[in-house]
Amino acid sequence: MNVRVSRRLVPALLVALLATASTACDIVTADLRSEEVAQWHKTFTLDANGRVEIDNVNGKIRVEPSDGTTVDVTAVKRARAASPEQAKAALERAAIVDTVAGGVVKVETKIARPQGIGFNMGNTQVEYTVKVPAGAEVKLTTVNGSIEVTGLKGRVTAETTNGAVETRGLTGQLEASTTNGGLDIDVASLADGGVKLECTNGGISVRLPRDAKATIS
Repeated sequence: MNVRVSRRLVPALLVALLATASTACDIVTADLRSEEVAQWHKTFTLDANGRVEIDNVNGKIRVEPSDGTTVDVTAVKRARAASPEQAKAALERAAIVDTVAGGVVKVETKIARPQGIGFNMGNTQVEYTVKVPAGAEVKLTTVNGSIEVTGLKGRVTAETTNGAVETRGLTGQLEASTTNGGLDIDVASLADGGVKLECTNGGISVRLPRDAKATIS
């Protein structure tokens, strides 16, 4: 089986610019003292050989196995702003949209842009906790946030831009990638198709079974 690891380096100047931008964001969000929270929950029945897709924008995705053929999704929406009114408005702009078609259960976050231009319009994130059948195929995507996957046997694709990917006890094919963050990968066995990991700016840690026959490239 193959374990493909790719780590791309970025110029130090770009890293410095990212750090500066992050500092500026900290200054802007320092006044976001009001918070509103809401929870969304839904269960689905997954077809045999079905796939589950979670598409997030700003927030963590956590996935673990469920019993039977049930997919259980809980999303916690959290919005912060300078005032309670602005926090409530920011929360209302975050929608959870679900579709079921062709054996695919898809849940995605959609955040509407606020009208007007100005600071302190609100900061919104959605955190997903998902339970899927252990053998299901899953595709997980987020822009700002980490991804954690535990105990699955099916094919897993996990992609984030700013955040880490962490897996524990997987036995299926795995593809994981991040731009700014690390990969902490633990697999219980290597499946056909192996493991493919890509990381631009961060570390990669891989733990394989003692008896694994793998080629790292």
